[in-house]
Amino acid sequence: MSTVISQDGTVVDYDRYGDGPAVVFVGGATQHRAIDHNTGQVARLLAAEGFTAVDYDRRGRGRSGDTAPWALEREVEDLAALVKAVGGTATLYSSSSGATVALAAAEAGIGVTALALYEPPLFAGADHTEHLAALRALLAKGENDEAMRYNLTSVIGVPAEVVDGMAQSPGWAEMVSVAPTLVYDLTGVHEINVDPDWAGRWSSVTVPTVVYSGDQTFPGLPEAADAVAAALPNATRRVLPGQGHGPAPEAITPVLLEFLR
Repeated sequence: MSTVISQDGTVVDYDRYGDGPAVVFVGGATQHRAIDHNTGQVARLLAAEGFTAVDYDRRGRGRSGDTAPWALEREVEDLAALVKAVGGTATLYSSSSGATVALAAAEAGIGVTALALYEPPLFAGADHTEHLAALRALLAKGENDEAMRYNLTSVIGVPAEVVDGMAQSPGWAEMVSVAPTLVYDLTGVHEINVDPDWAGRWSSVTVPTVVYSGDQTFPGLPEAADAVAAALPNATRRVLPGQGHGPAPEAITPVLLEFLR
């Protein structure tokens, strides 16, 4: 494990695998290394194929620090420090709402050479004001467990009985520990969704891009992927058979390698 210091002094902790062109993985809501082992596996597979792969904990999660107040720009600065540490240029692979950070980083000109976005949950016009207020109220009372349950059931749409099963798993406590960062991700998604120029906001992001989705995912996400790909000047679409919102390493690695090469 290694660390970099972001512009505001936040320590960002990461694992680096391999040597070659760099790929930095940007997790979605709650994702961090303590509970997300698939990303580390994909990173090791890319390293074996001649790439430098970086798996990091976004701010407020796992081994990384957090400095208030949060802003999307701070997360872009975190990525800038990571990209600099691996040579100054990198492809970004994002999962779900991590696309908000990856797209902002590509706009910011920090050395992003390509984007691979897996199921960005971006829907033009979708307003999350009420969800954000509910999450903030629960978190202000220290009810992190309830905030996590609210996000899964009311924001994402996971059935309550499935969430009850998740809460019995060994990784639940780690998920709950990063509940305050749910507001970070949902704020980023909300601000994009309510942008009146949603379709034109990424007109300057001309790097090669692929937008993935699975054919067994949540309703609406394939259409969201279609819309994001259509809004980016240099994007293609790819559908992964048999995959849901979190693709298996053996499913995503070959198609990601195809894009990287």
